[in-house]
Amino acid sequence: MTFKNLNSLCRHIEKQIQDTMVNEVADTVKDNMTEAVHTSVYDAYSPQYYNRRMNNGGLSDTQNMEVTEIQNGISVHNAAPLDNGRNDYDLDDIIVNRGVLGYPQGRDFYAETADKLQENQEHTEALKQGLKKRGIEVE
Repeated sequence: MTFKNLNSLCRHIEKQIQDTMVNEVADTVKDNMTEAVHTSVYDAYSPQYYNRRMNNGGLSDTQNMEVTEIQNGISVHNAAPLDNGRNDYDLDDIIVNRGVLGYPQGRDFYAETADKLQENQEHTEALKQGLKKRGIEVE
């Protein structure tokens, strides 16, 4: 590719970075969030009063994880719905901040996801690989 000036080059690179963030990096974050949900939420106890939906429409289902573009990155929010038809509470808020029947403490799978990514750096590798796929060489 040829660019007429530095501004057009910067705009191109920024677009490629944001596209990579929304795709490859988001997928990596979702995968790590699924693992964090399993370890911090599902492994914490076995419910007696309800069946977990898990990867079938539940908290660990990546289809319920919404990606929003923010300045210099993305935000991933778990929007899994309650399974009782109510919409006056968010399931992620109940799990993270309030706890549920049988396990009254919150289980912060968002913090665990961030900790996992800080440790394994998979999001950084996803960014590098996504940019390479788009023709931008990175180290």
